[in-house]
Amino acid sequence: MSWLFSFILSYGGMATVGLLAAAGCAIALAVHEGLDWPVLFPILSLSLLPLYLGAKLFGVVSLMSYRVGLGLPVSLHELWADSGIVFYGGMLFFLLATKLGIRRFVLFRRASSWGLVAVIVPLFHGFARIGCYFGRCCYGAQMAGAFFARFFEHRLPVQLIESGFNFFLFVALLLLFCYRKRTRGRLVRVYLLSYALFRFGIEFFRADALRGGFGPFSFSQWVSLGILLGLALRWGIVWHGKRRQAS
Repeated sequence: MSWLFSFILSYGGMATVGLLAAAGCAIALAVHEGLDWPVLFPILSLSLLPLYLGAKLFGVVSLMSYRVGLGLPVSLHELWADSGIVFYGGMLFFLLATKLGIRRFVLFRRASSWGLVAVIVPLFHGFARIGCYFGRCCYGAQMAGAFFARFFEHRLPVQLIESGFNFFLFVALLLLFCYRKRTRGRLVRVYLLSYALFRFGIEFFRADALRGGFGPFSFSQWVSLGILLGLALRWGIVWHGKRRQAS
């Protein structure tokens, strides 16, 4: 049984728990809301491949930025073999794949189906970040004091902090999904805004140099800024369109 316990506490084990929890939540919400879950669930399942490819691609770019910053040689084969995975890439590719699938195959209540996706992403991520902590990756900066002695190398447990934030975000989005049905089509944007702001800030307390970066910000901080800029541009376009219609 020790091997099973070790696996569950690994990154792969906790990510598996997160996937199962997200799948169970998706099916339960779909059944409760009368959504066509036999169509929606295969879309979510098939989107796992883009999730992995996106996470790996962003991992390659992140590691490349680290090596370029140090003046080290860059080989695409070595980058693919040595790089890890980056959540941002997986999340963005997953959202894109599910968005296309919902548009193509879901005929009714597309906004509800899209809102459901926003609910399950932070649920999965919350468990995955616990796996990061036990896997000793994505670690935080070293901190002095007896409190931090219980953590890996006296480091700030940014993985557990991010996990807690994701679980909080999951509950908040779940409540909005259940009790504010008119907002379901906007829940993905609420998720992206909330997580991008949080991720930009928490990155200042991380210390794993392999995540790479450009200039004053880490790779993930630049992605966060890109997401925030994209959301701002979209809001500006919508606002300008409504203003023209009103006039």
